[in-house]
Amino acid sequence: MNRSLKYVYNTIYLLNLVIIGFLSLVISRTTYMICDSDQARDFLELARYLPHIPWHVPLYNIVGFLCVGISNMWKIHLGDKNPIVSFNLCLFDLAVYIFITFQLNYSYKGLFLLLGAGVFLFIQNIPLRLVSITLSMSAFIFFDYDIITVRATMVSLQDYINFYAPQAQISLYSAKSTLDSLNLMLIVLFFQFLIQSKVKENKEFIRVNNELTDKIHELEIVQGKLEDAAKLKERNRLAHEIHDILGHSLTSISIGLEACIEVAKSTAPALYERLIKIKHATDRGLTDIRRSVRELKSDAIEKSSLLDALAELASDINAMGKTHATLRICGTPTILDGDEEQTVYRLVQESLTNSLKHGQAKELHIELEYLEHELRVMVSDDGIGCDSLVKHFGLEHIEERVSLLGGKVSFTSHLGGGFVTSASIPLRRGRMG
Repeated sequence: MNRSLKYVYNTIYLLNLVIIGFLSLVISRTTYMICDSDQARDFLELARYLPHIPWHVPLYNIVGFLCVGISNMWKIHLGDKNPIVSFNLCLFDLAVYIFITFQLNYSYKGLFLLLGAGVFLFIQNIPLRLVSITLSMSAFIFFDYDIITVRATMVSLQDYINFYAPQAQISLYSAKSTLDSLNLMLIVLFFQFLIQSKVKENKEFIRVNNELTDKIHELEIVQGKLEDAAKLKERNRLAHEIHDILGHSLTSISIGLEACIEVAKSTAPALYERLIKIKHATDRGLTDIRRSVRELKSDAIEKSSLLDALAELASDINAMGKTHATLRICGTPTILDGDEEQTVYRLVQESLTNSLKHGQAKELHIELEYLEHELRVMVSDDGIGCDSLVKHFGLEHIEERVSLLGGKVSFTSHLGGGFVTSASIPLRRGRMG
């Protein structure tokens, strides 16, 4: 239970105890005074209703109201555990309040406002809360002196107070009005605190929900990174397995074949020719294996800089032994966005693959020139070249990636003159100062 609401509710409860005690004493004491002054006959002629036994009024009312206090403590103890029991206890409170209101000749109905406030504290089940609120507000409307006396004539509190002298009447009316006003003010204050409490709970719920959403998003990002890391680890493992086992075996076979070729060159020409073909097939297989390893490690750019990844590409080619690759950087390197780095890397990688696979190149040159807002990339080789250029998937893919960045790419070649890939890519960030 909210502490402020609890304090206000307890204050309203104590105030209503004072009001009930005050009204009960007025009714019981006035009844005795009427009897002692021999005016009972005149008093009874005012109504067909027989007044309560005077001492019963304060006793029954106070005991009944204390029973409601015990009921409240029971409801606090129950909390949200058993809403049906809490609802039944509220029905018990309603019955007690109706009895007390009857004992007071329906001269006070603020008890039903107290019951309505208690419903918001003690009943969390929405349907049961709505039923309880409906019952308490209905009782507040119908258990009223002006409504009850339409059917039955009964003595009003005003009739009791009119028995006193004018000065005493003013004091009694003032006391009753003050107590009624205080009760209404506290009820309003209670609901103000209740609304503030709900607004605060909603804000806290929104804050926690937003934090939870952020955490879920962060977890999704972390999960994605973990999945990427797992894929990277597996791909690197496969690359190392292929490189270390199959690549090493083919390299050993190639070296052994070279020795056999030297022996057979002068002694067995037919064997020499066969060994040469086997050697070429072995070298092509070794080249394909190294290319496959590079493909498996194509996400090297994701764990290092673009220049480091390109340097690793050139290093892998140089490790083959028969082809030499160089990397040249002109200008001041600029930090690129992710899609720009990927495009440059794929362009160079595809160009190198084509040079090794189709161009039979011995020399490969990679050049990156950083300008103010532009990066120029050129990959050239000294391979066999071609007179008529036919663009297959690889070259078309390069064109698509470069065009997506607003850049341009061109391919030039002639028979015996090698192959050149030139690209110009606009950079978003420009040169760093």
